[in-house]
Amino acid sequence: MSEAPPSGAATAKRLILPFAIAVVLAGLAMWQGRLSVGVVCFLFMALCSLTIRVLITDATPLPVVRTIGGQREAILIQFVGAGMMYLPAIMIATLLLDFAGYEPSAVMLGVGVALAAFGLWLFWRSHTDLGTYWSPTLELREGHQLVTRGVYARLRHPMYAALFVITAAQACFLGNWIAGPAGIIALGLLYLLRIDDEERMMGEAFGAEWSAYAGRTGRLLPSARK
Repeated sequence: MSEAPPSGAATAKRLILPFAIAVVLAGLAMWQGRLSVGVVCFLFMALCSLTIRVLITDATPLPVVRTIGGQREAILIQFVGAGMMYLPAIMIATLLLDFAGYEPSAVMLGVGVALAAFGLWLFWRSHTDLGTYWSPTLELREGHQLVTRGVYARLRHPMYAALFVITAAQACFLGNWIAGPAGIIALGLLYLLRIDDEERMMGEAFGAEWSAYAGRTGRLLPSARK
């Protein structure tokens, strides 16, 4: 028997804490006279990506029938969290990382805005097209089907691609040699350690269908092959 889908109130509750944290971080930066345009852009981008994930994935997920990675997956996810959230929060709210700070140029900020806009769009489309098959770890769900529609028609891993674009925007927004590139470095490590296992799992689950699909698509960029 499936669970009832989360109510709108439950979804709102999941968003209250992150929004409150963003307001507190912005307040601390403002109090210290350090609330820059880049910081505001980063916080807005982070809240948009979180809202997309909560709103689209709040549908009742299908039961998990297979998972791989175990403890390594949990560690990698925390590492990405450190790169994309914890270190930026420390940089915004405290002076601890000021020794690695610099002032991003207007060009960098403009590039960051363009990257953020595209990355958030691709992130939204990836979640929308994948639906209830999404999982933060390497899992297959009951009745799992190979999704080849929408952005998945051209890319096998558009969500990774979206996150790489978003973390590149982070590097443009945050004028800090540690907190800025931390997201893309952490995400890159997760991708390198996970992607072969993920594709192997999909190949074992979908066989020839996956082989044909992989032959006509690219991992992060569209393939020239038809």
